[in-house]
This record gives sequence, C-alpha cells and structure tokens, in this order.
Amino acid sequence: MRMWAAVSTIAVLFVIGAGAPARAAAWCAWFTGYDYSYDCGYYTLEQCSATVRGVGGYCSPNAYAAPPPYPPPPYRKSKKPRRHG
Repeated sequence: MRMWAAVSTIAVLFVIGAGAPARAAAWCAWFTGYDYSYDCGYYTLEQCSATVRGVGGYCSPNAYAAPPPYPPPPYRKSKKPRRHG
C-alpha cells in the first residue's frame, strides 16, 4: 500500500512539473581557447560576464532564445465590386 502511494505521488509530481515549458537562456558564453567551446545557459549578461572573466572569452545573445518572427499575413484584395463607367 505504501509503495502504491509513493509511486502515485511521484507520478502526480511529474505531471504537475511538466506543465511549464522550458525557456532557452538569453546569453551564450564563447570561450576562446583550444577548442573554442560555448555554453548557452546564462539568463543574464552579468552571469555570462562573470563566467568568461577569468577564463577568457566573450558573451553574445543566444540566437535561439527568442522565437523567430512570423511572416506577415498574406495580402488580400478587398472584394468590393468595381464600378465601370
């Protein structure tokens, strides 16, 4: 009985926790070293700057953090009848 209660509690917690979508971090740290690696896990510029300050590198905005802009809707001509004459 206890095992069933524990399993159901854990399952409920997973379902509740799965409701929030993941958000991509806004800043990437690019490390200037032998392999030129990067880490896009920083939500503020201050976090990123503190990371690269000691090891060398730079921070840049994450290109994948914001959703791509949607194209404008297609142009539709009005359906008013034309008057000839």
